[in-house]
Amino acid sequence: MGKHENRLQQVHGIIAALGLLLVSTAAVGAPFAYITNQGSDTVSVIDLAVDEVSADISVGKGPVGIAIDPVQGRVYVSNVDDRSVSVIDMRSNRLVHNIQLQIAPVGLALSKSGGQLFVADWFHDRVLLIDTESYQQTGEIEIGEAPSGMEVSREGASLYVANRDSDDVGVVDIRSRKVISKIPVGKHPFGMALSGDGKHLLVVNVESNSVSVIDTHRDQVVATIPVGEHPYCVTSSPDGRFAYVSNTGEDTVSVIDVQARKVLATIDVDGFPEGVSFDARHQRVYVASWMDNAVSVIDAKTNRKIKSISTGSQSRSFGQFIGYSVQP
Repeated sequence: MGKHENRLQQVHGIIAALGLLLVSTAAVGAPFAYITNQGSDTVSVIDLAVDEVSADISVGKGPVGIAIDPVQGRVYVSNVDDRSVSVIDMRSNRLVHNIQLQIAPVGLALSKSGGQLFVADWFHDRVLLIDTESYQQTGEIEIGEAPSGMEVSREGASLYVANRDSDDVGVVDIRSRKVISKIPVGKHPFGMALSGDGKHLLVVNVESNSVSVIDTHRDQVVATIPVGEHPYCVTSSPDGRFAYVSNTGEDTVSVIDVQARKVLATIDVDGFPEGVSFDARHQRVYVASWMDNAVSVIDAKTNRKIKSISTGSQSRSFGQFIGYSVQP
């Protein structure tokens, strides 16, 4: 049995013990939001128990994307300007490694075991595979044009990649490292997220002002939902009932009823909202705003913005940016 399989068994054991990891209150410490600030080359760490910044961590130049490994207690940050991925220890809030690349990384995703980091190579139409123990590249997968957002399926077998310039989502079999399908979506797909129940993949179409809903069992689009102007990123409630979409063109978040396939509410937030993530413990949605250097806090029970938290310059956080270490 290899090291990745051992780690996968560890992940499954922890999840079984905790129930659903995202909604458990048994994990160590409060959940934290990790906000990439592209203009200040930092990551702001927000303690969601008090909605205050508890640390600012210097990373590489131009941090954009983010991926969290709660089992190993690591946060991975893509730095587009100096072609690297920074690795942060969640328990100490310290930079522990910098993975130097030959490409400008954008989106990030992790295998279910945490043993592989997937890095979207925007300019060369491929995904790089990085071993998270050795920090070495172990392979690459040719994909569609301008890959951006990525998600791993709930069972861990497939990697979904939003290909912005070819208007599709590539489906990669992780074990064989081969593209097994391409799903046509709207124009310029960018951000994406799995629904909380894993049944749907939500894909934001920037130029179509819409969200494509993909059935992950059939890998087919089952609905296209109009949202606000120039949508960017999306997140889901833990039960998969609701999705939240940031609309950069009108400084709003669209709240979608996924089953009814319609927008229920539109919420005003801070300027040029990009990354968006759901805090299951406190039932709140956090939205990184590029223009106002802040994070908007939305009460998911009332669909109202209740607070703004000042962060660094040009906050983005492309990816699901809320998490906590499950180890003391």
